[in-house]
Amino acid sequence: MASKLKLDVLETGSGSGTIALNNQLSGMTSASVPQLTTTHIPAGSVINVYNHTLGTGSVETTSTSFVDTGLYITLTPVSASSKFYISYNSSPHMNSVNSTNFGQSFVYRDSTRTLIGGGMRFEGGGSYWRTFSQTIDGVDEPNTTSAITYKVKFNSGNANYHFHVGDHLNGNDSPGTNKSLTIMEIKG
Repeated sequence: MASKLKLDVLETGSGSGTIALNNQLSGMTSASVPQLTTTHIPAGSVINVYNHTLGTGSVETTSTSFVDTGLYITLTPVSASSKFYISYNSSPHMNSVNSTNFGQSFVYRDSTRTLIGGGMRFEGGGSYWRTFSQTIDGVDEPNTTSAITYKVKFNSGNANYHFHVGDHLNGNDSPGTNKSLTIMEIKG
């Protein structure tokens, strides 16, 4: 059984006035209902999510200059006050000969290296391969409404360094891992 509430007058809690309800919804269309936009969302809220995943392959370098990994996202910020939470993961793979060998990766905003990055250096002698999983994250505040391209780049200190998809354990590529770049735009 449906219930109905019928009132002639609805008063405020203090009794100081009445609230008119006559036909408040009649004639309303979807065009008269306000649209939710980013201006209605509070600061600190996620307003966009971007992702680029590579499921196969490997990029290799022995260069001390930064080389593209193939992970990139081009986006246009909603506002100049937007902040971007950036995270990337991979399974780097490196053959080091001595303790001066290293590998590192960083996120670039267009041609500028951000502070979002990491790396490794293996101590000890011997030439052998090392593989590990890594996830790097951080926040960038570009202060622009122009299009931006974020790229992950890496370099090496004379080691044979792979920004790799797959585990590469025991010399074999293992499926199930990938390299991925994820960016969340946060309202400033």
